[in-house]
Amino acid sequence: MPMSPCRAAVLFLTLLPLPACMSAPRAVDALPEDASPRTEAVAKLKDGLADAPVAFAPVVPAAPVMQFTGLGMAQVSKQPGASTNEKRLMAIRAARVEAMRDLTEQIHGIRISADTLLRDQVVRSDMARALVEGEIRGARTVRITPRGEDSFEVVLALDPDTVAYILRATRQGG
Repeated sequence: MPMSPCRAAVLFLTLLPLPACMSAPRAVDALPEDASPRTEAVAKLKDGLADAPVAFAPVVPAAPVMQFTGLGMAQVSKQPGASTNEKRLMAIRAARVEAMRDLTEQIHGIRISADTLLRDQVVRSDMARALVEGEIRGARTVRITPRGEDSFEVVLALDPDTVAYILRATRQGG
């Protein structure tokens, strides 16, 4: 005999709260002692989603935004220029380009090719090449710091939304 829709609804509503009564392991309790703030935020988000009523969106504090950072360094004395100040500016520029390369490696990856020459089961030459190719838009300069007497360090940053935009633009061809 088929069950009436009204009886089925009552049965469903009586059984609905049962999973909430069972205690599921909490993500926050499973965190290691040395967990990073970002890992803790993700665990709290998971627990917040698990505890939230089905009809309402959970109110969870925003997780810290993870940035992609690129680091570049360059020596002043090795730069071309007529004066020391000109060499300093060129070193900052070179360090900035190196930081851009670092960001490009993180976002687009790096292509490695290697050749090994064997003769009579002895390695005669071994050569590896790395190629970084990609596009970076919207990088922010975090800091430019002199290091010692003869070098500069440049740190650039990209937020995840900008990285997503770069990857979309790269896939679409522009």
